Amino acid sequence: MIELLSQREAATMLGVTPARIKQLWAENELLKVVEDSKPMVPALCIAYGEGQPRPLKALHGTMLMLLDAGFSHDEATEWILSRHDDLDETPLELLAQNRVREVRNAILPLAF
Repeated sequence: MIELLSQREAATMLGVTPARIKQLWAENELLKVVEDSKPMVPALCIAYGEGQPRPLKALHGTMLMLLDAGFSHDEATEWILSRHDDLDETPLELLAQNRVREVRNAILPLAF
């Protein structure tokens, strides 16, 4: 089960306002998951490197790659959060481990 943070919890962790979380969702810097009609952020979308929590750097490019491959925003989010036969873990878990190449290589065949 993926740990989810409320919009307010994510904002507090990142040191921003809840309104900024909405912007980060719109800019594909964070994933938005709706749970019980509430928008939530998967905790793995927040990285803890460089002394300050920040949005997971590789997420933005990965989302754009999926959108360019023809996925809708919801489909791209679901793909990143789901297990796939060709990956050992969910793409989000791999991105959080900085295993970006594996995730992006798995997207390439989906685009054609």
